[in-house]
Amino acid sequence: MDDARDREPERVLLAVLGAVIVGLPLAITQLEVSPHRFTPGTAVVSALLLIGAVAAPALLFSRWQAAEPSLEQRRR
Repeated sequence: MDDARDREPERVLLAVLGAVIVGLPLAITQLEVSPHRFTPGTAVVSALLLIGAVAAPALLFSRWQAAEPSLEQRRR
């Protein structure tokens, strides 16, 4: 049961990262994005980039932490 809980955040992060990877090209091509003025498209693209910038390292660190033996196992 603990394994199911440990893997759940990884699945959520993977889903978020997948949504960002799919949503970013769609937002760039379908919405108006301008570097000179603030548009709704610029806000959406900026939000997706920010979410992706947080989710990608979080996913890597969660996988790294899952691969590490627990503190109790290292003490034995």
